[in-house]
Amino acid sequence: MSSSRVGLRLAACLLNISEARRKYIVENIAKAALLDKNGKKHPQVSVLNIFSDQDYNRSVITIATSVDKLVDKCNQA
Repeated sequence: MSSSRVGLRLAACLLNISEARRKYIVENIAKAALLDKNGKKHPQVSVLNIFSDQDYNRSVITIATSVDKLVDKCNQA
């Protein structure tokens, strides 16, 4: 493998929530993860996966963004 750095560095976040039986709630939480405080979509944020287990009423939503975007947001706060 090459040691050169290619592409973006990504940060992933796993959102564990106590809801799986009401799909619309899980979907609304996933949609909210994509939006900024003004309701506009963050261009570099993606929902990678949504896994729901109805038996245990738990869901995991995986989101990702670039590390550089996170650093920019932290510096603005």
